[in-house]
Amino acid sequence: MVFVTHDLSEAITLADRIVVMTRRPGRIKAVYDVKLPRPRDVIALRESAEYLREYGEIWHALGEEFQERLS
Repeated sequence: MVFVTHDLSEAITLADRIVVMTRRPGRIKAVYDVKLPRPRDVIALRESAEYLREYGEIWHALGEEFQERLS
């Protein structure tokens, strides 16, 4: 199943794999395997070090896209 979202927290919570796209033209920038165990307790998950590590890594890739847009 492919689920499209603009919410990184939602993507990490629901997905097994996250594909980060570039800005226009949309191309695959990176693919991340979410290594968090299932089942996922949403509240406990978002307080865990593993979640924060995943979030930070992917957010950095997204941040590069924002910076390029501002340049």
